[in-house]
Amino acid sequence: MARQKREVFPAGLYGMLLFALCCLTLPGIAAPIERLLVGTACLVPWALGGFGGEPAAAADAGVAERVAALARQLDERLREHDLGQGPAVLLRDHEPMLCGVVASERRGGGGQPCELRLDRSHAELAGCAEFVTKGDVLLGTLVRQGQGVAAADAATDHARVLLLNHPAARAVAAVAQLPEGGALRMVVRGAAAVDPAPLRVDLWDDPYRAARLDRGGFDVRTLALPPQYGGVPGGLWLGRTLVWGFDGDGIDAPVTIGVFVVPPIEPRALSHVVVWRKRDGVAPPGRRPEPLRRAATVRELPGASAGRWLVAADVAVPDGAAVVLEGFCLGTARGLSFGLGLLTAFPSSRHPWNLLLLPDDPALRPREIVAQVERSDAGAALVRWRGDSLDGESQRLPPGYLFTGSNGPHCPPGLLLGTAVPHRFDRSLLEVTTPSVPGPQAAQVVAAEEER
Repeated sequence: MARQKREVFPAGLYGMLLFALCCLTLPGIAAPIERLLVGTACLVPWALGGFGGEPAAAADAGVAERVAALARQLDERLREHDLGQGPAVLLRDHEPMLCGVVASERRGGGGQPCELRLDRSHAELAGCAEFVTKGDVLLGTLVRQGQGVAAADAATDHARVLLLNHPAARAVAAVAQLPEGGALRMVVRGAAAVDPAPLRVDLWDDPYRAARLDRGGFDVRTLALPPQYGGVPGGLWLGRTLVWGFDGDGIDAPVTIGVFVVPPIEPRALSHVVVWRKRDGVAPPGRRPEPLRRAATVRELPGASAGRWLVAADVAVPDGAAVVLEGFCLGTARGLSFGLGLLTAFPSSRHPWNLLLLPDDPALRPREIVAQVERSDAGAALVRWRGDSLDGESQRLPPGYLFTGSNGPHCPPGLLLGTAVPHRFDRSLLEVTTPSVPGPQAAQVVAAEEER
């Protein structure tokens, strides 16, 4: 009987099951094998697609020029908003420098990311002030190379920013002006990951009055202190208060358990921040070079109507690489072997995107948002978004052009996705229209130089 069981369940089957278990538990080991197998399988439809006609070039050369003009307008308006307001104490002997966000990392206070990696190196930002801002909002501090979380970083590594909700971030002295008169001074520090907001209030100058707060929404700004006590510039915006406790029932008064601070900008939505460089007569670093764009071809796959395409380039396609056609970003690709990749169009994606909205109205500022496609139909996507509360919580996004924000080194900010209009009934939804891709097309794959 035992011999029959061994024949029914051969050792090879156990080996395959063990291999499959290793692939599931250690995806890093299985990833190269998967790339090779899927890339090999895609060679057949790629070869057959060659008989379907040559890739078409851009039909209208003016399209790319108009897209480039919109990208320049986005950059100008971002700089006007982010650099136009700043702490007076820094403006006297510092100049602002706009830096792109490469990635947001680590879960901090309120469950939000609490650490940023910038597109500048530690060496490039070595002489900058430690405070990082956006408009008049204090975001956090630069980490010096060789210190704290950057102890093992090289001078050429991406610079790090500790946001105020980071466990290692310094506490900040702050003040809130109350509408009934007077002010409450406090100390604000990073909250716990399970707390309802990224920042919490630790100490009050008037604990009795603070305990009687029955509503939130008051602006909290930094309080200027002498340099020996931290030297944070005064008047920078930290956020709005959020009172956590029990509501009164008409008989018993409300009970305040704790007060938190909600920053006006969501860390996940950040694509650019402002670093302050000393005016020392040395020429500031030039703009970072744009990631390289490699020639590629996009062809239809079975099921292309669902937003899946096959991409071929003359270099390896990195995971998360943006695919650009006539200046428009079609979506991001998953890299395979043999210079092939699988493109998922933006309307068919279901992962969160960091995005930038350029309003049609030139008087309005660009908006940084985090969004995710809920459903799509024939090139139109319904996108649910969340973002900053600089203008209040109930603001509806204006119509405009939607660009990529910070989505990794191979999908940089400023790539046009399409046009966006607010949903008629739900202010947290955007209706996004993207270009179609008929037949084989000559496109470009974005690849960061250091990652190729």
